[in-house]
Amino acid sequence: MKSLFPGAVDFQADRARLFSRAPAKIFFGHIASACVLIYLAWDVLALHWLVFWGVWEILVTPTLLYVLGKQVESRTSGKLDLDHWQNRLHVLFALVGTSWGTFLFFGLDVQNPAHFSIQMAIVAGASAAAARSLGIFKFSFFFYELPFTGLLAIRIFMMGGDFVLLGILVLIFAVMMCGLANDTSEELSEYLATKLENLDLADKYLAAAKKADMANSAKTQFLAQANHDLRQPIHAIGLLTECLRDQELDADGQDVLDTIDLSIDNLSNLFKSLLNVTSLEAGGLKPDLTVFSLDEVLRQTVRQALPEAEEHGGSIKLVGTSIWVKTDKALLSSILQNLVFNAVKYAPGAKILLGARVRNGTASVHVLDQGIGVPDHLQEEIFHEFVRGNPHGPGRRDGLGLGLSIVSRTARLLDLDVDFRSTEGVGTHVAIDGLQVSSRPAQEQAAAVSSEVFKKPNKTVLIIDDNPQVMKAMKNLLMNWGYDVETGTPMSESPPRFDILLMDYHLNTPTNGIELAREINLKIPVPTAIISGTITDEIEGLAKQAGFWTLHKPVLPMQLRSVLLAMTADYADAS
Repeated sequence: MKSLFPGAVDFQADRARLFSRAPAKIFFGHIASACVLIYLAWDVLALHWLVFWGVWEILVTPTLLYVLGKQVESRTSGKLDLDHWQNRLHVLFALVGTSWGTFLFFGLDVQNPAHFSIQMAIVAGASAAAARSLGIFKFSFFFYELPFTGLLAIRIFMMGGDFVLLGILVLIFAVMMCGLANDTSEELSEYLATKLENLDLADKYLAAAKKADMANSAKTQFLAQANHDLRQPIHAIGLLTECLRDQELDADGQDVLDTIDLSIDNLSNLFKSLLNVTSLEAGGLKPDLTVFSLDEVLRQTVRQALPEAEEHGGSIKLVGTSIWVKTDKALLSSILQNLVFNAVKYAPGAKILLGARVRNGTASVHVLDQGIGVPDHLQEEIFHEFVRGNPHGPGRRDGLGLGLSIVSRTARLLDLDVDFRSTEGVGTHVAIDGLQVSSRPAQEQAAAVSSEVFKKPNKTVLIIDDNPQVMKAMKNLLMNWGYDVETGTPMSESPPRFDILLMDYHLNTPTNGIELAREINLKIPVPTAIISGTITDEIEGLAKQAGFWTLHKPVLPMQLRSVLLAMTADYADAS
C-alpha cells in the first residue's frame, strides 16, 4: 500500500516520535475497555470467542503497538523506512477497528438495557479517545473508526424500528469524530510547521552569531597585529628624533624637533587609545591609573590642535591649572584631543577655551567653542557611532562621526561623566566631570640621576630585534649616549661579552623574546629588558618571573635611559 503522507510535507518522522511516546497512555484505556466488553458479552458469545478476542485485544494488540513504538525510538538513520512503518501501523489500526466492530456486531446485548447502554458508552469513549491519539497521523483514525462504528451501525439498523434512528446517530457521531481527528492532525501540522520554522530561524540566528563571532575574532586579530606592526615605526621615529638632539640645530630647528617629539608622543598615546577602545565592549581593557599634572595634558592637547585652529583663523585659549589627577593619562588625552579637534573642526575662525576646575572634591575639564552648535534633536544621538552634529547645515565637515562615540565609551571606562550642552548657532560646552584629584608626587629617582646620563656608561648593550629599522634607531641613540652597542637577530650567535640585553618579544620565530632571553641568560647572566608593542598581563608576569624588565613600545627615550640606569644600578648592587 502506497503511503498517503509524504514525510517532507506531513512531518512523518515527528509524528512517529510522538506516537512512540503514546502507547503507555493508550494501553490502559484499551485493555480496560476490552475487559468490560468481555464481561458484558459473557451471556451473548461463546466462551472460546471471548477468550480468542480477549487474547487478541489484551495481549497481541498492545504488544504490536509497543513493538512499533520501540522501532521508532531505536531507529537510526537509514535503518527504518517510515513509509513502510506507517503502512504497518495503518493495517494494525484497521485490524483493531474491525475486531472491535465485529465483537460488538455479534456481542451487542440488546436484551439487557444496562449492558446495552454501557456498550454504547464504551463505543463513544473509545472513539473520542482514539480521535485524539490516532489523529497524530492524518486519516489514521479513519482506518480504525470506519470499520468499528460501521459494523456497529449495521447491527443496529438490522434491529429495525426506533433503533434505525440510533444507527443514524452512530453514523453522525462517527463523522463528527472523523472531523475531530482531522482537526487534530491539522493542528499538529501547524504546530510542527511553526516548530520547524522556529528551529530554522534559530539555526539562522546561530549561524549569524557564529559569523559575527568569526568576524569579531578576525577584527581582534587584525587589531592585535596592527597594534604591533604600527607601533614599530612610531617607536623607531621617536628614537631617531632623540638622536637629532645631539646635532647642531638652530632655534627654529630645535622648535621643529620639539614639535615632532610632541606629535610623536601624542600620536603614540592617541593610537594606543583608539586601538584599546575597540576592546571596551568586551571589558578587556583595564585603565592604567597614574598621577600626573592635568596642566601638562591640557597644554599638549592645545599645542597639537593650535596649528589647525590658526590655519582656519581661529584661536585656542588655555587657562592654566595646578591640578594633579589620578586616572589613565593616555585615555584622558584621547578624550580631550577628540573634544578639542571637534571644536576646531566645527568652529572655524572662532574662539575655543580650554580649562579645568575643582568642585566638590573632584576635577572637571571644560571645552567651550563659539561654533555652529548642535541641534537639540541630535544632542543625545550624537554620542552614537556614525552620527554627526549638523550633518547637512552650514559648516558641514566630512567625517565618520566616531569621535564623540569614542569619548563617551572611554569616559565610561574611566568612571567619568560627559556633560554636553550646545545651542545651535551659538556654540558648544563639553565638560568631563569626576576626575580624582591627587597631590603632586615626589620627584622620581630617574629625574634625580638624570645628570649622570651624560657620563660615559662604559657598558655594552646587546640589541636583538627582527626589525632592522628599529634596531638601527636604537643603536644610534645608545651610541650617542656613550654605550657600546652590539646588534643581532634571533638566529645569530650572541657576542662573547655584553652587559645589558634589550630583547624584542615578537621575533617572528617559534621562540619568543622571553624564551630566547632565558637561553642567553643561562650562558651570560645580564640585566635584561623585554620590549614589545603588546605587553599583556601574561607577558609581563612571565618577564617578571624571569627577573626581566618590560618596556612598552613606543618607548620614550627618557624612559629607556632611566631603565638602563636602573638596570645597571640593580646589577651592581646584586654583585
